[in-house]
Amino acid sequence: MWNPKEGFYFRLPATGQNLVVSWIGSRLKRRRFGPGFERFVGFLETSERDDPERLRAYQSERLALVVRHAYETVPHYRDVMDRLGLRPADVRSVDDLPKLPVLTRAEVAAAGRRLLSSRAGSLGTRKVSTSGTTGAPLTLYWDRTVSIVTNALTYRIRRWAGLEPGVRTAVLQGRAIVPLTQTRPPFWRYNRPWNQILLSALHLRSENMAHYVEATRRFGARALISYPSAASVFARFLEDMGETLPLAGVILTGEPLADGERELIEERFETKVFDVYGQAERVVHSSECEEHSGHHVFSEFGVLEVLDEAGEPVPPGRRGRVVATTLHNLSMPLIRYTFGDTVVLSERTCPCGRTLPLIEGVAARDEDLLVLPGDRIMPPLAIIKGFGMVPGLTRAQIIQEEMDAILVRLETPSEIGPELEAELHAYVATRLGPEVRARFERVDEIPLSGRGKFRRVISKVPLPWDRQARPGPDAPDGSDAP
Repeated sequence: MWNPKEGFYFRLPATGQNLVVSWIGSRLKRRRFGPGFERFVGFLETSERDDPERLRAYQSERLALVVRHAYETVPHYRDVMDRLGLRPADVRSVDDLPKLPVLTRAEVAAAGRRLLSSRAGSLGTRKVSTSGTTGAPLTLYWDRTVSIVTNALTYRIRRWAGLEPGVRTAVLQGRAIVPLTQTRPPFWRYNRPWNQILLSALHLRSENMAHYVEATRRFGARALISYPSAASVFARFLEDMGETLPLAGVILTGEPLADGERELIEERFETKVFDVYGQAERVVHSSECEEHSGHHVFSEFGVLEVLDEAGEPVPPGRRGRVVATTLHNLSMPLIRYTFGDTVVLSERTCPCGRTLPLIEGVAARDEDLLVLPGDRIMPPLAIIKGFGMVPGLTRAQIIQEEMDAILVRLETPSEIGPELEAELHAYVATRLGPEVRARFERVDEIPLSGRGKFRRVISKVPLPWDRQARPGPDAPDGSDAP
């Protein structure tokens, strides 16, 4: 939202910082509510219950436009397609996508501005970056259209959650809105154009939480948008205080939702949680509806493929890697882009009656997946939840440097005695296998990432398909929305 490294923002008093936040909010509002917003909102209201074939035809129409634009204006894609002997007319439908190669995150980083359209200047292009939770941040470019479409999908999510437009909202994410050295309230700032109170995710300590609760109540917030881990910490403090903070809805995004977090958050905020999946690359987007029976894929936003290690589609019910294609971002069109996430295509249909496809088991990215001997892949939540046996545990984090060895950091006030350590070793052996060596370390505090996210698992072991993938021609070998 702004760059705190410049220092200017943090030198201002709180009133000045509130003015800066609202000024930036006004700029973003003009950008995200530009021409086409209302039209796309109306389209989304009908498309979510439309005949799937009609929506697939829409995808094919948009895909043909994106591919033609990429060939004509993006150097990377012109080189790739020329090398393969392809022309835009060869990719006219979703069924033609496999003619193009998969694009990896490493290739995007290596290609740099060769993935930027020569027409970016006329598209209202904005430079952004990923959060860096999977390694070095990745520089990306969004055009005005993808910002508007993303905002329209945000309104869809809020409509599904029963939240009226303009509802007062508390936001608990990773923006550096308050200096990290600050020890006294206010630990929040106000984005008046968006009717938001922005709560600092970097100051969630027991001695501060009564101030958070009071400020949120005083603001009259009816909704919360948060990282799951931050909302869970907030809810846990409410539980310790013996209080609740009733809201009309909680929307969670940015991290996988851990077992037990949903129940705790719903209990303390006296409302339903709506889990949302997306990423800065703007290629795939999904959310739960009011039935909470999985994530509806927003097919109007991008084309989702779920592939195995050999690059073949996996059937419903089996886990595969996400490969996704933008349908709207012409400034930096990512086509068949893969970035480490895995999902399961659902075999069910949703009771809500919407025809958008369902996915389940959205798992973390490649640095947040455990890769075990025999190339077994384990989502972090399948192992991390068992550390609840540790008395007084606040958080647990696994660091994996090698396939057969992990370090488990336990944020707890109590020492880990021999008996508990033996119990932990036995638990890890039953989940990961006896060949995986585990070391346990008690810590006072597990640090958050630079943008305030908590990573449950940090793995340096590459996924099988990343080891087997051949580099592309441009690659070397080897919001946050308000």
